[in-house]
Amino acid sequence: MSYPVRLASIVGAALLGVASPALAQGPAPAGGPPPPPERLGWELGFGLYGGEINCENEDGDFCDGATEAGGFDLHANYFFRPDLGLTFDVWPMVHTEDNWTFTHNIVTVGAKWRPAPIFTFTAGVGSAQAKLTYSRILGIEARTDAVPAIMLGAAVEVVRGKKLAIDLQARIGVGFYDEDDDMNGQADVVGRNVGVGAGFTWF
Repeated sequence: MSYPVRLASIVGAALLGVASPALAQGPAPAGGPPPPPERLGWELGFGLYGGEINCENEDGDFCDGATEAGGFDLHANYFFRPDLGLTFDVWPMVHTEDNWTFTHNIVTVGAKWRPAPIFTFTAGVGSAQAKLTYSRILGIEARTDAVPAIMLGAAVEVVRGKKLAIDLQARIGVGFYDEDDDMNGQADVVGRNVGVGAGFTWF
């Protein structure tokens, strides 16, 4: 098992261990503490992820296979209703090997839907860009143009404080590289970020 995946597994197990007693207790008894207030307005935070970067060409083959990666996100949300809000998200995933570093960054603007206080679903559109750098020689760097991208995510909240929430997240982002030369309605090359991890949000 790769290090990023092990890291995500350890973080997830630890957070589930914290959350399990609270989830097992069920609803608070009558006369107990009131439920936490609804989350409205601005939220700022970050996430830590393990996963992979992969690429697929028009023939369905994976370009160089799936590459284990680690990454993070920075997000700013604004909830104008308890169940619906807007989000801005920056999400790079990085793979380093033999002095080479490959970074696939996805930046999106989208919507967040919270059907229940502990569940959140995200969908966004924006841009993606890939970059390759070599650490042994100064100035060796190659990057693609920015291309259209989408991002989808789901999260379950496991810790809730007065101003901080921690959730477990799974997300995927897709950048659409190269044009649709064969006119089949799909980009000839797509690059993907896939990540699982934990998000930390202050509100």
